[in-house]
Amino acid sequence: MTMNRRAAIKSGAGAMAFLAAQGAFAAAKAAKPLKILILGGTNFVGPAVVERALARGHEVTMFNRGVTRPHLFPDVEKLRGDRDPQTGDLTALKGARRWDAVIDVWPEYQDKVETTARLLEDRTDYYYFVSSIAAYSSFNKPGMTEDANLRVDEEGRYYGGEKARTEQFLHKFFPGRAGTGRCQAIIGPRDDGWAYHYWLQRLSSYDEVLAPGTGRDFVQAVDVRDVANWVVDCAERRLAGAYNITGPQPPLTLKTFLEQTRAGIGGGAELVWVDADFLRQEQNIRSFDQMPLWAPIDEDEGFYQISSEKGLNDGMTFRPVTETARDAFAWTQSHFFRHVSFPQGGMGVSREMEEAALAAWRAR
Repeated sequence: MTMNRRAAIKSGAGAMAFLAAQGAFAAAKAAKPLKILILGGTNFVGPAVVERALARGHEVTMFNRGVTRPHLFPDVEKLRGDRDPQTGDLTALKGARRWDAVIDVWPEYQDKVETTARLLEDRTDYYYFVSSIAAYSSFNKPGMTEDANLRVDEEGRYYGGEKARTEQFLHKFFPGRAGTGRCQAIIGPRDDGWAYHYWLQRLSSYDEVLAPGTGRDFVQAVDVRDVANWVVDCAERRLAGAYNITGPQPPLTLKTFLEQTRAGIGGGAELVWVDADFLRQEQNIRSFDQMPLWAPIDEDEGFYQISSEKGLNDGMTFRPVTETARDAFAWTQSHFFRHVSFPQGGMGVSREMEEAALAAWRAR
């Protein structure tokens, strides 16, 4: 779920102007401006959170290494340091300075969060941590809520277990004043992964595209700007506890998701639905990585049926797939993604493999 999320991407002034033109900065001002410390803030989710906080009129301070796109947000205060517990430097965060809220965007390891949280314990009223559905121990049941079991007993430094243990620590360390968001696949502008870009490229480049299964399998993916809106909303309202950020209810089918993606980018490709067993057994085409965002119900029934009902009842919102597709596609066209051929970063199949599978399917 997280592969390639940290791959390099160049983001320039032209792309920032594009996001502004799409309304990324348009928002009503908050009733009470906050002082918000954002840990990170330069990769994918982070910039969206910074933009939302600024649009709401909050005073933002960013703490990061100053390595990834340091040119972003030139008018925002930046504190430099490193959160590595052994070799890092948190000097810039020491002292008596207070923030109303801290937003911790995407660290993978618990010790990085714990070290920083202990330093800020008495100097913030609220701590928000961006987590992941990878924190759950199983996806075998549809409709899973925030009460489902987590991977807290997982041995080793694995992504899901680290997220789960970090959540557990924060809720104990900041009782009643910590919030966590368990995100499903995040897509949209600045996405530096390859999963959604595979479908954007296919649907914009060819007359027909191989689509896996019947189209009735479910899929969940959330726009990065909707994640950011909710994160900042939680900071403003000091919403404690965990919330799934997984998409509208009920989940979309893969057929609807790809058709809406195609409509959003103005593509005309025909989706050719190919039997799941034929793909897996006769063509050796795997779900999820070779067919991105495809998790057949017979493999993980609940993976793309995680409930966001709790958040929706508290005001969480999700924009149409067509809007996400439009803006994500425009972003890819302004960067090197438009020149990429698949497979890439372990995602997708080559066009030759796709055409061979389509030919074999028709011959069968």
